[in-house]
Amino acid sequence: IGIDSALPCTEDNLLLVLEECKALNDDMFGIHRRCAEIGITGDVELVDFEGPFVTIGLSGRFWHRRRTVLQRVGAHLSARIPELVEVTLVDANMAEDLIYNEDNELVEDRRSPDYNGDREMMTFNGYDPDRRGPFPDKNSLSFFV
Repeated sequence: IGIDSALPCTEDNLLLVLEECKALNDDMFGIHRRCAEIGITGDVELVDFEGPFVTIGLSGRFWHRRRTVLQRVGAHLSARIPELVEVTLVDANMAEDLIYNEDNELVEDRRSPDYNGDREMMTFNGYDPDRRGPFPDKNSLSFFV
């Protein structure tokens, strides 16, 4: 089956398409050597599905915002399995990059290290770092558009 072929919603197909998504997003998941080398350990897993409603889980550290990861995974799943209606996280807290306690103190940073300072610099300059990703040579994004 080609990567552009629509698939019915079955557990096997959901697992297959999640693996495709991880393989295609080679700047996002820790399964890729280049990502792992800079501290990206992020992963996505199928937790449950009921008909066209899919629940996934995110774990590990991502360079991209977790909401961007969820958006890309959901878009890929929906493109390959058009009957899907909703892709959600098993725990809404999984969408948060920074976790604070009740005193507003940072208790967990779920982002991978900003290994070269690009994420911070792009954010400081008003650019969305998720549009380019962690590797400057991966995408051709002009900052002077």
